[in-house]
Amino acid sequence: MPDTSSNHTPLPANIPVCPVRGSVIYPTMVQHIDASRAISIAAIDAAMHEDKVILIVSQRDKDVDDPQGADLYDVGTACSVLRVRKNADGTVQMLVSAIGRARVTRYTRSEYLRAEVTALESTPGKAVELQALTRELHSKFESLIQGGKFMSQEAVQTIQAKEDAGEMADFIAFNMDFKLEDKQGVLETTVLTDRIRRVLTLLDAESEVLSMQHKIRAQVKEEIDRNQREYYLREQMKVIQKELHGGDDGETDETEELKAKIEALGLSPEVKKEVDRELNRLSRMHPDAAEASVIRTYLTWITELPWSVRSDDQLDIQQAATILDEEHYGLEKVKDRVLEFLAVRQLRRDRAERGEIDAADVNKGPILVFTGPPGVGKTSIAQSIAKSLGRKYVRIALGGARDESDIRGHRRTYIGAMPGRIIQGLRSAGTKNPVVLLDEVDKLGSGYQGDPSAALLEVLDPAQNNNFTDHYLGVPFDLSEVMFIATANYPEQIPPALMDRMEVIDFSSYIEQEKLEIAKRYLLPRQLTQNGLKPNQITVTDAALERLISHYTREAGVRNLEREIGTVARKVARRIAGGEVKRVKVTDKELDRYLGQARYLPEHEAREDMAGVSTGMFYTPVGGDILFIETSVMPGRGLVLTGQLGDVMKESARAALTYAKTHGERFGIPKERIDESEIHVHVPAGAIPKEGPSAGGAMLTSIISALTGIPARRDVAMTGEITLTGRYLPIGGLKEKVLGARRAGIKHIIMPKANEGDLRDIPLHLRSSMRFHPAETADQVLDVALVGGLAALEARGTGGGGSKPKATRRKRGEDGAPATA
Repeated sequence: MPDTSSNHTPLPANIPVCPVRGSVIYPTMVQHIDASRAISIAAIDAAMHEDKVILIVSQRDKDVDDPQGADLYDVGTACSVLRVRKNADGTVQMLVSAIGRARVTRYTRSEYLRAEVTALESTPGKAVELQALTRELHSKFESLIQGGKFMSQEAVQTIQAKEDAGEMADFIAFNMDFKLEDKQGVLETTVLTDRIRRVLTLLDAESEVLSMQHKIRAQVKEEIDRNQREYYLREQMKVIQKELHGGDDGETDETEELKAKIEALGLSPEVKKEVDRELNRLSRMHPDAAEASVIRTYLTWITELPWSVRSDDQLDIQQAATILDEEHYGLEKVKDRVLEFLAVRQLRRDRAERGEIDAADVNKGPILVFTGPPGVGKTSIAQSIAKSLGRKYVRIALGGARDESDIRGHRRTYIGAMPGRIIQGLRSAGTKNPVVLLDEVDKLGSGYQGDPSAALLEVLDPAQNNNFTDHYLGVPFDLSEVMFIATANYPEQIPPALMDRMEVIDFSSYIEQEKLEIAKRYLLPRQLTQNGLKPNQITVTDAALERLISHYTREAGVRNLEREIGTVARKVARRIAGGEVKRVKVTDKELDRYLGQARYLPEHEAREDMAGVSTGMFYTPVGGDILFIETSVMPGRGLVLTGQLGDVMKESARAALTYAKTHGERFGIPKERIDESEIHVHVPAGAIPKEGPSAGGAMLTSIISALTGIPARRDVAMTGEITLTGRYLPIGGLKEKVLGARRAGIKHIIMPKANEGDLRDIPLHLRSSMRFHPAETADQVLDVALVGGLAALEARGTGGGGSKPKATRRKRGEDGAPATA
């Protein structure tokens, strides 16, 4: 089909230019053009005074008000001016008939723009291709209109009536909302087949856009319909529930209340998605349904947890030290370690505020585990830490827990399911950064339900606990800001993997002086208050408290001591309430009246020096004391050990006997006396099991004293492990042993030289009243422990006793005792 869209009427070589914004007109069109700019009105006036021909050219940028030649395209449409009408407001309306395409070779400017132009002739291209493209253009346009593309009915009819393919392509481009650049491209294309192909491409893109619009419109309609349906059903449900409950719409109010609470929690997107899903399920359920109750309980737990509530840390080291000193007596090493722990956190917080480290690193650090005997203050120290930090305190008792769900909770599919103890503790605290005490972590059990200690691994690992997922909640909860502190009586019973995540702080037993101060400062006032007594109604002397500590209790802590004080207070309260007395003074001699006969009788030093009887020292978790080791030599053979001794203690006795045999000639002990004698070593209190290597020195002294007949000194007690070569090795628990010896009246202590550093743990006023003799060899032990010392032994030896090096001898005091080491 030939292209007749180009008019072969010759164009003037130079014609006025009327720039237009945002539109393109094509040949054969008759179009109204409104002109309001001075440059356009001047061009129209010039055209009317000349050949009534004007060039309509589109601006590249429609925002330019006074365009120059560079602001216009190079191809426009030459038009014949049919009519011009000037309006009262100064604007001009022009009716033009498009003649043909024209290319501008040069723009000039005076009051208006003029252009030197050449006509652009259209070429049809290949006839077969033109025919095929024309059919495709008709088909594509019909499909687009039928597909819902909006266009005025008049324009559709005009386009469909066009027989000329070029005109049809031009009219389609004019009436479609293509981009200005695409419309200009159609105008500039002179080969008809290329122009139709360009328009077809634009129609394809428009068809895809239209298809996407239909899809979006359908989705929006579906969503609106669903929302309207849900709203309608929800309103129906409200009415039904109101009728069923006699006008009570509390269930609906509850759902709305839960929704408002959830919105205020500041949940993460992951958690919010899960919670919203459950809330939507609840809103569609009947309020009396069994599952509705489960979901309601779950959502209540969610709303009561402190997802974003935290307390501000009060990291003041001086204040923390004051609180610890006010609430606990002694425990200096423990207090120092706790203050170091808090000081590190304070410095980290300061650095985080300056932006030097990440704020998440402030709470990172070791998990503290307090180990020690019962009643020494492990739990109360944790309470003081919480108080000094200004944090909430939560105690979680783990003793006897055998189920993993105790830590992680039960899944909601089980009847009676609930969160684990960690989440329960956080709910009771009300903040996400409390101090959580995991009490008795060494007493966790394990059963067929799982190992709770394994579940604690994630809780106590700073690298994992920021996403701790409780089985009941089913969503992660951040535990990284929680300060966990654990307690244990026996650290060796804590699983190794769990112990690896914690730093041990050991609580030693209280000495008697510390117990006395604790009783006076804390226990006695508390028991008086609990038993209704005033301070002026009862007086307990220090001597009475000391006797109560030593004769009525035997423990590392002070719990039993407080119970005994409470017993005394109750009996006094009964006397006062009965009108028997108005006030009471309790002395050490009157304790039997209130508490009965003494339950424990501490050992005292022997009355006289005896051959074969030496004094050793022992330590248990409830304190230290002395013990006597007795050796008897009689006809027979071998070594007999009695007193319920453990394997290690029996080995110490054999090692001591071997040393005595090896050095018997030097000590004046005939070989046949040892070989032809039954040596019986006995440790009294046979009902009590005894174990440990630290009685080696005392056993050696007892055996040699019995074999030589030289008495052992009654005022000397010793502790230390002996070897076959006579080395005196270090031991543990020196502080408790020394305190027990002092209570028994011992004045001289023989100890391994390697333990001299442990003397710093003993208060100075106690050390000053005793003499300590560090020893490295068995000879140095015997030199102090036997009456007359090593010289008396060697005098019995061959030839009057061979002398030992001077390093083994000690200068004697006037009382025959070695000088203080």
